[in-house]
Amino acid sequence: MTLADRAVATLGFHLQQLCARRLPEAVGAPSAVRGISELRYGLRRDGLKPALLAECFSLYAKSPASHVRAAAGRLAAGGVVELADPAERHDALALAALAHALHGGGVHLIAASEPAAKILHGKLGAPFAALGLRVSLIEQGMNVAARREAYASDVVCGTHREIAQDHLRDRLAQGERGGTVARRVQRLSAPGGEELMPQGLHCALVDDADIVMLDDALAPAAIATEVDQSRERLLYEQALELARALKRDADFTVDQDGIRLTEPAARLLERLVTPLGGIWSARQRREELVGLALEALHLLERGVHYQVANGRVQFPERRKDGEDAADADQEVQKLVEVKEGCRLGARRELLARLPMPRFFARYRHLGGACADARALESEFWELYSLKTWLAGERLSAQPPALRVFASGESRNAALVELLRAHAAAGRAVVLAARSAREAQALQGMLQEAQVSGDVKLAVLPAVQSLPAQRQASLVVAGLPDCRRHIELARRACGAGSAELLFALDEEAVAPRLGVFRFSRFFVRPDGELVARAARLVARHAQRAAERASRGGRLDLHARERMLDDLLAFSGQRD
Repeated sequence: MTLADRAVATLGFHLQQLCARRLPEAVGAPSAVRGISELRYGLRRDGLKPALLAECFSLYAKSPASHVRAAAGRLAAGGVVELADPAERHDALALAALAHALHGGGVHLIAASEPAAKILHGKLGAPFAALGLRVSLIEQGMNVAARREAYASDVVCGTHREIAQDHLRDRLAQGERGGTVARRVQRLSAPGGEELMPQGLHCALVDDADIVMLDDALAPAAIATEVDQSRERLLYEQALELARALKRDADFTVDQDGIRLTEPAARLLERLVTPLGGIWSARQRREELVGLALEALHLLERGVHYQVANGRVQFPERRKDGEDAADADQEVQKLVEVKEGCRLGARRELLARLPMPRFFARYRHLGGACADARALESEFWELYSLKTWLAGERLSAQPPALRVFASGESRNAALVELLRAHAAAGRAVVLAARSAREAQALQGMLQEAQVSGDVKLAVLPAVQSLPAQRQASLVVAGLPDCRRHIELARRACGAGSAELLFALDEEAVAPRLGVFRFSRFFVRPDGELVARAARLVARHAQRAAERASRGGRLDLHARERMLDDLLAFSGQRD
């Protein structure tokens, strides 16, 4: 797309967002319905025209509302649709998948989690089977033969991670060289065990598009393999043998600065390494390795500086700072592993990586549905060139009860008190954090405070990991990246109420802004801000967090486009 075409398309996007944000109601049922074979022929000859789409939708077992059919038509044409009701969203995705399956080419129905993919597979299996279409499920643990059979179906349900990983494996197996025609010839001539699994990226219909295509866009799909470390182990074994040949005080000294080799030891090492050659020919490198081996032999004791469990050497937090010191720490750990007769820590080599925006951009047809896309329209356009439409009534978000604290200690104390109150009342609680590290810290804090009751931990924005819980209360400890994460978490776990607690000294709050310094004058003795100041701080902090999250995704997209330009010179894309 040229720069002028891009400018015209962007202008059309802004006009659509201003004037035609809501989808028009779909037309009624068609006057006549042809057979499936005749309809399939018409779709492949004339394309996904509105009249043919209406015939496709009439074949579906259910008869959804007009705005659901309108959303399905938009998904079939490409775009992002807002539908608040999950059942209506699934119906719209099913109708669009039916149209593309009859049109020809594989359809990938992508969900944010494996349980959500199983739900879609269960809903679509029987209605599509009645029309002679097969729906399959891709899940973890499937072998290659089962995956290949599943990808041969008309509609494939699965997570974006699983399908992207299979696509990467195919690219590695087939290679990028030779062009499209050569790859197709190679595929036709290959034996049955070497055929592609996804069989091309024709159509992707994404449920929870905001989570899959935006929140998870920063983590690329990658394939890595363990590196053969036999030569590396031999190097460290030689270093330890050379270190054992040196005598303390005569060949090396130990002081506060570490281990120092004497000049006679340097001459002795030069004679000992003459038959070895290779890396041992460089004096600075061999003396560095031998010095680290002496440290592993004489300064690090088992049970004092490290532990050995299940054949692995476990060190506490490393004591050095800086990149060079970190490299030295890794070499010392490997020397200790060889000293103790353990396996070297696995080192993995990255074979291929594929960011999610680039993966979805490879589909010929792309559509997505989500519950709420407010303030996300520009990101969908920037990353995927997709316009956003509203179908039906907008999701009504209920704001959570808000509490802001001057420090993390006061926030944690209030959190413990709140959870104890819920436990005394016999209410279940879902405690949500922003990251796995924060969830682990919260779990340790609750164990230390001996908080009892039905408390389950979850991580935002991965709302699919939240446990289904009836009559539960949602407590969010920390400011999430987006306000919609709280509402998504509330609906995912069936929570009736939601409370948000965060502290001013959190990274996402951006305390450098004047509003946060000013708000400290409104702190009560228990460390909590008064209600008016808390609302002001939360509004500014949430906007700052959302801007930072959106800026990170757009910056990553710009970097990936630059990487694409650099890789073009090498003839590679992954």
